[in-house]
Amino acid sequence: MLDSIFWMFCSGKDTVMRKFKKTMALGLCAATLSTAVPAFAAEPVQRTYETGTWETFKPSLDGGKPVISKIPKDHAYIPKDTVLSVILTSELTSKRARKGDMVPLKLAENLIVNGVVVVPAGAKVFAKVTRVTRSGMFGRAGKLEFTVDSVKAVNGVEIPLEYTAERKRHNDGGAVAVVAVVSILGGALMRGANVSFPEGSVFEAKVAADTDLNVTIDELPEAMNPEKPHGVTITIQ
Repeated sequence: MLDSIFWMFCSGKDTVMRKFKKTMALGLCAATLSTAVPAFAAEPVQRTYETGTWETFKPSLDGGKPVISKIPKDHAYIPKDTVLSVILTSELTSKRARKGDMVPLKLAENLIVNGVVVVPAGAKVFAKVTRVTRSGMFGRAGKLEFTVDSVKAVNGVEIPLEYTAERKRHNDGGAVAVVAVVSILGGALMRGANVSFPEGSVFEAKVAADTDLNVTIDELPEAMNPEKPHGVTITIQ
């Protein structure tokens, strides 16, 4: 078999070489086109709601899969990444805080949609301590971390938020070095410093996802009327 192939190559080497070069050239062209031609962007995808109305969604850049919004057409909503300022109403310190504690935060200003106050300034913002380390011996420094979770609209809809605040204090290397020179016992008795977020600290939280307010734009003024009672409604006939 090998002898036959060798004979064919030797007897018609010009023809074989031409075919070989042609094959290699075609392969190189195909490889070049596959790397040089960019992929076309995905076309907008249409999906239907149960009500029969249509909504157009933006294609995702991740794998070409469409990002499907869950907001019904004509509904009022809070867009993702809306920035909200929140204020710490009392000091938060690693000396007293514990993991899981609620963080005293409030909304700094009104959140307004189409001229309607959806969340008033001063509304409670839900946040909790996620990590805390108290200062200790040998100059161990304190650490404190908390996350901002959500705030409620006037009609009770929970708006998810995202923000993580972290503060830690570095060891005082110079002071520890001096103590180490004086005596090891003195270094053991030296405590590190706690950390704290002072009252009045302002943080910028973001809305984590498009949030449906469960009302149409036309119904928004009445739904967000602070004088209107909100909660569980029971009708007895």
